[in-house]
Amino acid sequence: MNEPLVDGDLQTRPAAALYRILSRLAEIVPDSMDRSGLFSFLSYEFRILFNYDRFSIYLYDAEREFLNQFSDADGTVVEVFSNTRIAHNTVAWQAIQTRKPVVITDLASMPLGSGGGSSLARAGLNATVALPLLLNQDVIGTLHLSFVRQPEDFASMLRVLNTLAPVLSLVLFVVLTEERRARKEAQKAAQTDLEQGAAEVAESSLFDTPDMASVMSLARRVSKLHMPVMILGETGTGKTMMARWLHQHSPRHEANFVKVNCPSLASTLFESEMFGYVKGAFTGALGKRTGRIEMAQHGTLFLDEIGDLSPDMQSKLLQVLEENTFERVGESSPIRVDIRLISATNVDPKEALKDNRLRHDLFYRLASVILRLPPLRRRRKDIPLMANYFISRFARQWEIRPLRLSRGVMQELCAHDWPGNIRELRNIVSRLLLQSLEGAVTEQFVRDALHEWVAPAADAQPAPATENRQPESHGRHPAPPPPPGHSPVITLEENERAHILNVLRLTGGRIAGPRGAARLLGIPRSTLQHKLRKLDIAVKERDD
Repeated sequence: MNEPLVDGDLQTRPAAALYRILSRLAEIVPDSMDRSGLFSFLSYEFRILFNYDRFSIYLYDAEREFLNQFSDADGTVVEVFSNTRIAHNTVAWQAIQTRKPVVITDLASMPLGSGGGSSLARAGLNATVALPLLLNQDVIGTLHLSFVRQPEDFASMLRVLNTLAPVLSLVLFVVLTEERRARKEAQKAAQTDLEQGAAEVAESSLFDTPDMASVMSLARRVSKLHMPVMILGETGTGKTMMARWLHQHSPRHEANFVKVNCPSLASTLFESEMFGYVKGAFTGALGKRTGRIEMAQHGTLFLDEIGDLSPDMQSKLLQVLEENTFERVGESSPIRVDIRLISATNVDPKEALKDNRLRHDLFYRLASVILRLPPLRRRRKDIPLMANYFISRFARQWEIRPLRLSRGVMQELCAHDWPGNIRELRNIVSRLLLQSLEGAVTEQFVRDALHEWVAPAADAQPAPATENRQPESHGRHPAPPPPPGHSPVITLEENERAHILNVLRLTGGRIAGPRGAARLLGIPRSTLQHKLRKLDIAVKERDD
């Protein structure tokens, strides 16, 4: 641990002190330290070096002549600036105007106005030094050190501070730039989530069909009640859409709807993600973080794929449900929670309970009401309605002419079994709409897009009369059988990869922008980039 430097050390070893601070600053990774972390680091180092009584940094807005506090003042509490027009008789103003350090050794005798020497003197401080922080000849802030007892060697202190000032200005700029970038990303993510939520709420109108009448009758009754709901259904049947529908039609619709993707939660991060944490709770906790449960206060918490939570995480969640309280990591004060819980899973609860993948006591807590969403193959009458809805939606989004599907094309869609359900239908429709920009959407193109293979008539055996039999050929020539050892149906991942490659071909490899692949696919650029890495698709980005 570093020992405090006395005045003699400051005179004889300024180079060593500077080297220690500069080397520590060089080790800081800008995007892993926020302003609070930087201020704490400087507070500690400056206290060792100068033994100050008060340290503060202010940010300067030259256009409005405003001064804003950078972080909490350390040591003696004094009046602070917060989005306030700076007075022209303050210590900070003198440093900004002269662009030179300002040193005052007798604050009590200085007739400065409010916010200047008088406020420091009232706090019991007798000496102060203020430095302008310059970047490209512009003042971006001021740094202040104040003392109850005047240091014996202000000259050595100023030499150290003057040497540090350019580096501190640069580090401060990097931290603020990263802060602005993170804020913009958060705003963009919030807007994307809002738009996605709005789209899902709009898509929920697809539930109002004859095949969904019994499910929606129960959903309308339970939406008004404060009771947990579990939504069961295969992947892509619209469980998230149903959860949002329940929230939007509940008395809690004005509060937040918070979705938690359970498979993405690691056991080691469960508590910090769900409950949040306070500053200093663990290494790297440089500030307070609000957990998902607290975000959903007075609203709805949606736990998607609840069956993928580990037994340990299920136990912690059950405790919150039983006590209606939780504690942030690093804090012992319980917080009372008032949320409506909706869960969803694509696994059979009976099998999950039997295999001990789902706790019985948690299941009984979550499944006060169960909504079962049927797969799309049991909603074949709804397929034309859904296809036309997605065509209209994508046409408006991409600003192109809507596509009118022929009877033969619609028959091909209705005959498909849709293992990916509504999600697969949405992707296929987007592919058909893109094809319409190049030429006609034929039945053969639809068959290729759906990857339906029909065995040759000579080798075909009579198909059993079940709902899962292959659709009839409608007089077309059958496609050749797949090579031996290969599955006759490609995976959804392979289908997704082919779809993305087709879109990239249409956009000339352009990812972002109004005519980019991300826009055509209706997903954020970051999501498309993630999919490209996951599917091992190499592309040289061009945004022009």
